[in-house]
Order: sequence, then C-alpha cells, then structure tokens
Amino acid sequence: MVTEQDDAEPQCDALARLKVALKKNRRDAHHRYFQLATVAADGSPRNRTLVFRGFAPGDERLLAITDTRSEKLAELSIGNTAEIAWYFTHTREQFRLRVLVDCVTQSSQAPAGLQLRNEVWRGLSDAAREQFFWLPPGQPLGTGTPPDAGDAAPDTFALLFLTPIRIDHLVLAKVQTRRLAQTTEGDWHEQSINP
Repeated sequence: MVTEQDDAEPQCDALARLKVALKKNRRDAHHRYFQLATVAADGSPRNRTLVFRGFAPGDERLLAITDTRSEKLAELSIGNTAEIAWYFTHTREQFRLRVLVDCVTQSSQAPAGLQLRNEVWRGLSDAAREQFFWLPPGQPLGTGTPPDAGDAAPDTFALLFLTPIRIDHLVLAKVQTRRLAQTTEGDWHEQSINP
C-alpha cells in the first residue's frame, strides 16, 4: 500500500515540510487534492485537479493517476514538465512544485513501475475504477453500461510519477515566510526569498 508518509527521509527540506503539511492538514479531506498545470500544443495553459496517491516507496516522487485517453497525457508528451499548486487551509501554506512527469501504462517496460501501478489500482474504490471503463474523457456522453471493473488494471489506467525539481513554499500565517528549493544534478539548494 502506498502511503502519504514514506519512511525514507527526503533529501530536500522543502519536501520534508510538504510531508509535515500533509500530516498537519490530514483532518481536512481536501488536503489530498492538488492542481496540475500543463501546456497544450497551441501554447495555452491547462489546469486540472488530481488526487494525491502518496509517495513512491523509497523516494521523493509523488503519485497520481489518470486516464491514458486524457488531454493531459497528450500535453505531457510534448514536454514532461508540469507544475503543481497545493494549498493547505489548516496551516495556511502554499506549495508550488515544478515536476518532471513519467507515466506508467500497461505497455511500460519497467517491472517495478508496473507492480506499483497494479498496487495502486487494487487500492482504488470501485467507483474510481469504473471511470476507466467509461467513454473517453471529453467525448459526448454515450449510452450503455461500462463493463465490470474487475481486479486487473485496464489499458486506460496510468500511474503518474511526479518528480519535484523546484519547490516554492509560501507560509501565509501571521509571520509570512517563503523558501525556494531547486535541484541541480540531484543536489537541492534552498534559500529564503521575499514573500
């Protein structure tokens, strides 16, 4: 089972603060939702809300899921960089994470990624699984009943690995603070900046 709190110590203080924010805001159900921004082929921005599915075991990558027929995958095939905006109401913190996105589908060659994809699939509710058997996202509604979701992940189910490369952390409490962390060749560098 993938969990929000991974036992591995993050190499980046900003990621450690994100994990603390997740824990402190756990009582708010919406703490699991973040916005993911991409760029369409025509250069215009796109934004949507995704459900945070935890951290990849043993590392700093965030996990989310998507339908392989969605526009976001077409946009990510142009460039695999996206940005997450995540606001925590209880602690009044905003995290903006620039991420590199890797997608694991049924045809992926990485055994570990496929195993985690199947594990995440089995952890979904029946209602969440059923969506992957609907008509393609954005298409006119059709008639008919989707097939039984079953235990095997369909070709339409994809697991997204979101690897942070830049984290802008803004605290909007009584004393406002802002820290910017960036990675260069795997080394994180962080500095305080003006809110």
